[in-house]
Amino acid sequence: MAVLVSKYRPRPAFRGKSETGLDYNTDKSDVTAMVYWWQVVSSLLIALPLTLASPGDISSAFQGYHRSCFARRCSSPALLEEFADGQPLYLQLLGWDCTSECKYSSMWKAVDKFQEQGKGIPQFFGKWPFVRVWGIQEPASAIFSLLNGIGHLYMIIKLRRTVPPSAPMYYAWHLYCAIAMHAWFWSTIFHACETSFTEIMDYFSAFSLNLSGLFLICIRSLALRHGRIDHRVVFAAGVVLCLIFWRHTSYLYHLQRFDYGYNMKINLLAGLTSTIWWVSWCLYHIRRKPYLIGPVKCIIAANLLLLLELGDFPPIWWTFDAHSLWHAGTFPLVFIWYRFIVADSFTLLKEQDRSKVKKGV
Repeated sequence: MAVLVSKYRPRPAFRGKSETGLDYNTDKSDVTAMVYWWQVVSSLLIALPLTLASPGDISSAFQGYHRSCFARRCSSPALLEEFADGQPLYLQLLGWDCTSECKYSSMWKAVDKFQEQGKGIPQFFGKWPFVRVWGIQEPASAIFSLLNGIGHLYMIIKLRRTVPPSAPMYYAWHLYCAIAMHAWFWSTIFHACETSFTEIMDYFSAFSLNLSGLFLICIRSLALRHGRIDHRVVFAAGVVLCLIFWRHTSYLYHLQRFDYGYNMKINLLAGLTSTIWWVSWCLYHIRRKPYLIGPVKCIIAANLLLLLELGDFPPIWWTFDAHSLWHAGTFPLVFIWYRFIVADSFTLLKEQDRSKVKKGV
């Protein structure tokens, strides 16, 4: 929804039981209450460790398996050529090279070793072990991200068939949909193929979606009067938010190492501001516009789903972790949000017609 950001968790880039034939058998409603929970979540998230090393990849078991694999398969040009000749094309396209394959197979061998010794499953390179599917590193998160993007596409098509273009916020909601689909596109790509580039695009597009929530509530609460839009407010809000986006992304892009802590703080601040603004505005007008209960429920549910990020646990069936379940939970909220958009669009059209009648147009 307009107030959500999907990337609060610090996740250093990492290439990836396998479908390639490799032997991995030894083988990953109240506004006050809302503010309080945002404070709790932000405090705990910002306290998360931001190091590249994790217990799994620094363990002696993983290191031993990885050294053996690398020496056996990746230590010479001839071995690399042999590896490339035997690797499926779809894995090559998703960036799985010899080193990343060794990391992946060694990770599962280490996991088996930990389980044999009765130890807990650790993280590797800042992530839980995931079973890849067709080369996709985190299949559940990728699929749920794709579903969210498709949900926005489906609902904007439905909106175009229902709401006339004369509705005051018609094109603003189209802009929001484009930003949302762009963000979910990069979320899908990032979870399918995690590289430094896809990671940055995922974080930056998520921040743009966050800012779009502020832009839309600014238009709805400040720029609209009697069904007519004050374009000066729209222009000013757009310029300010574009500058914030440019400043934030430019700062992070030019750092030698991505500052996950700073990125989380800025996103949490933007998300909290958008949440409070949207919920406050909806509650203020809810008596005259009962349909505003929809976005309130949607926003509260979205923020409650964020708590899943705190319950980090080894993936169920090595596929469904807390982050993927968070993405799954946001999918049905897309439809609730667009039902509000349609209802509000018709309300604005009525206000616009009444305003014209009063002016004798």
